Amino acid sequence: MPKHIHLLLEQLGLNRQHRALHLQFSHLPLNHQVLIQRVDGQHQINQGLQAELICLSTQANLALKQFIGCQVAVDQVTDRGELFRTSGIITAASQGHSDGALSLYKLTMQDATALWHKRRNSRVFMNKSVREISEILFSEWQSRSALFAASLSLDLTGLNRDYDVRPFVMQSNESDYDFLTRLWRSEGINWLIDEKHSIVPVSATEIQPQNLRLIDHSQAFSALKRRSIRFHRSHATEQFDTLTSLIAVRQLNSNSTHTQRWQAQHLAQDQSQSLLNTHQQSSVQDTASLNLEDAWNISPAWTGDLNAEDQVTASGTAQLERLNQQLNHYHALQSKYFKASSSVRDAQVGYWFELKQHAEIDQHPVHEREFLILGKRFYNQNNLPKDILLQLDSLLGQSDWQISEEERQANELYIVRRDIPVVPEYQPFVHRPAAYPQRARVVGPEGETIHVDAWGRVKIRFLFTRSDDHQHDAGAGSNDNDSDSAWIDVLTPWAGEGYGVRLHPRVGEMVVIDFFEGDIDRPFVMGRIHEAERHPVMFDAKGQLPATRKLSGIRSQEVEGEGFNQLRFDDTTDQISAQLHSSHGVSQLNLGNLSYSKETESSEGRGEGFELRTDQWGAVRAGQGLLISTYSQDTAAGNHLDAKPAKNQMESNLNNTKVLSDMAEAQQTDPLELFNSLKQFLNQLEAEDASKATAFKQAVMLLTAPHSIALSTNENIHLSADQQINYSAGGNIHLSTQQSLIAHAQHKISLFAAQNGARLYAGKGKIEIQAQDDAIEAIARKVIKLISTEDKIEITSPKEILLTAGGSQIKINSSGVCVTTGGKFECKAGQHLFEGGARVNSQLPKMPKNGTFSRRFDFSDIFNLENLKDQIKFKIINKTKNFEYIGVLDEMARTPRIFSDSSDNIEIQFIGNIDDKSIMSIKELNEDIYNYDTGDSVDDGINIHSEEKSDDEYKDNLKDDFNKFGA
Repeated sequence: MPKHIHLLLEQLGLNRQHRALHLQFSHLPLNHQVLIQRVDGQHQINQGLQAELICLSTQANLALKQFIGCQVAVDQVTDRGELFRTSGIITAASQGHSDGALSLYKLTMQDATALWHKRRNSRVFMNKSVREISEILFSEWQSRSALFAASLSLDLTGLNRDYDVRPFVMQSNESDYDFLTRLWRSEGINWLIDEKHSIVPVSATEIQPQNLRLIDHSQAFSALKRRSIRFHRSHATEQFDTLTSLIAVRQLNSNSTHTQRWQAQHLAQDQSQSLLNTHQQSSVQDTASLNLEDAWNISPAWTGDLNAEDQVTASGTAQLERLNQQLNHYHALQSKYFKASSSVRDAQVGYWFELKQHAEIDQHPVHEREFLILGKRFYNQNNLPKDILLQLDSLLGQSDWQISEEERQANELYIVRRDIPVVPEYQPFVHRPAAYPQRARVVGPEGETIHVDAWGRVKIRFLFTRSDDHQHDAGAGSNDNDSDSAWIDVLTPWAGEGYGVRLHPRVGEMVVIDFFEGDIDRPFVMGRIHEAERHPVMFDAKGQLPATRKLSGIRSQEVEGEGFNQLRFDDTTDQISAQLHSSHGVSQLNLGNLSYSKETESSEGRGEGFELRTDQWGAVRAGQGLLISTYSQDTAAGNHLDAKPAKNQMESNLNNTKVLSDMAEAQQTDPLELFNSLKQFLNQLEAEDASKATAFKQAVMLLTAPHSIALSTNENIHLSADQQINYSAGGNIHLSTQQSLIAHAQHKISLFAAQNGARLYAGKGKIEIQAQDDAIEAIARKVIKLISTEDKIEITSPKEILLTAGGSQIKINSSGVCVTTGGKFECKAGQHLFEGGARVNSQLPKMPKNGTFSRRFDFSDIFNLENLKDQIKFKIINKTKNFEYIGVLDEMARTPRIFSDSSDNIEIQFIGNIDDKSIMSIKELNEDIYNYDTGDSVDDGINIHSEEKSDDEYKDNLKDDFNKFGA
């Protein structure tokens, strides 16, 4: 038996030129050792090519691994004597039985995309279209796999559309085949394995790479070389290949499609129009009445960079309409197709032909007689001598490799009319990988701690990414910076319009990623986890779990610093508390059963109630009023501004004070003037509406306690009021100072003791009483005593001293001493001396001169009185006294009176209402300056219209104005 299988056949009279099948390997030794006996395969658009080869050899022990990875070409002799080539790669080999003379081998041939099934990967692509991703992966395969480069080339001439640039695409534990075909399906791109040269001149022609054609429009499908095929029943005497059987198939499908999705940029559900299929599925049912809608709620629309810096395609309704059309085309494609039996050996998938000589088809227009081949199942057998065939059948039986076809060669075609659009099957929730939560790391530019966009989205690096897979884009995806992903949404427990919860993931933090609608291309951050050295929250930077497990809350970290903020809830038994804390200045609000920071399960207590404290500055502001009270309100059962205890106490004291004031008035001294202001204050503590919670009517502050209130400081206490400061006590008011007690009053000082008298003592130093501009009156019902215990008593007057008692009088003046009495004049002395007259010069103290100057301005000639409804504001500036006053013009465009102790120049600025700028400035006006004390009027400035009176009524009005203005 020859070792060369081909020599054996030639010895039996079957040379190469008479064989129906030819086989060529890229591994040359196999070409002499193996003969193809049968090919059985299938080829389909949007799937690929696979065939099973049954081969003979005279060698029983060929190493199977020398087949694996070989390029192989199967050439079939056509009815025209041409060689129709089908090529691929051997991906599997098995050895059958051997009878000592012949041995069987079964080989699996697939196109080069079968290699894509063998590589699984996870990687990301940013700002790329499906076409660009396809080119990137194909280029990688060609550079990394010599077999792939020699077996397949990419043909993009069938792509006619511009494809959307997607912000983010992820391959997740997918084979490259599943990943790429998923993308092609989503865009309605067909893929077709085609031979570079389907007809070769001789079987020894070098094996060429197949073409992977990507096609998105029907015009890209070409006609078969023969262009037409006859329909004819199969017959052994038939010279040319024909279509021997044509079976039409119809099946009910969805007759309308609708798609919708969430569109984040519009905060609305984006949806397409419901698209009705124009294909008439039934002659007895109207298409629309079937109401078989295929409605999809698909993954949310992508949202690229909000500033469009990534240059991705903006998502919109047009994408939904395109998907809607694609789904509709697929339903039409499945609604009617044909199964054809054929002997046409050179029928190519992805090519069309015209069917002729078919009784029914010939009645249709030309475009309905043209059919596109979408799939083919084919088989062919070599024409071996009968003896070898018998020997082959025996070996096949022993190998359990059954062959059922009786004919030597045939094929079955899956065809549709050429004018029906062809799209791949696409089910959005089927043609994609399973998506499960996974970890990722937050990334950002170098030096950034928090990197977010206007929506609070972050960028992440998926932990599976490898730099070798991302060289095409300068490593983007594995750089550990903001180039590693598109902007990713962050789940938050509360997201309102400008309100909610904002806790940004920080660069370097580990986050958990999930996927909207289970779509691997729609990731979002669902949360964060603590692992390894990333400890759970340590409140006050102390303690660890599980010792501090009874603490809960939030603690942040200062960016590029050691500080922090925290909201801590302590649920420890008998130490329950809450704390709002900023480490800056150790500023804290502590509530509840206060305790020291915990490093173990419990810590020492430090008080109960609340504490607001800081090492820095503090301020308490309440625009509507403030109540500070130590009156209890158990279980917070009352209104929070309930000031009834304080009000009752103040009203009680007010009544006592009123009795004392009335007594003073009855004694012809000054009554207290606090009643109106105090009543007004008490009135502000009442609620405006009884149906509402207690609230102050004005922004008053009330400090109240059932027991004592103490004010203490190591320096000064300042009390200031534009109107009155009122003191009232049911007991004593004590004033004590280690230095001086000084009191000033712009108007007067009035003291009244109702029962036990008044005392003024000076332990050391003298007592001085002066009335610098008027008289002193000392009146007593009984004795007035002037006593000097160690020195003299002096009574001095520059004009006259008058002593009057019981109808007698002594008058001392510059004229002399005059004594007048109606009774006797008695002088008792040891000696009486009467000498010449002499004048006594007395030194009187010099009284200071003072006075109060006032002025008032009338601007009715400047302002329209109608404009005064808007309340024109003015500012008075006394630069001499370093004093400013802001007020509002009255309804007659007048200012209130302004007082000073000297006739200073002033400046007036009109600042309009709140929103206006300064509209006028009048400087150095001394208009009708009136000396309140002397009654003198000074006018040394610009005369602006004013109202002045020189009578007593004017002085009374002036006093009222003065009292209202204050010191």
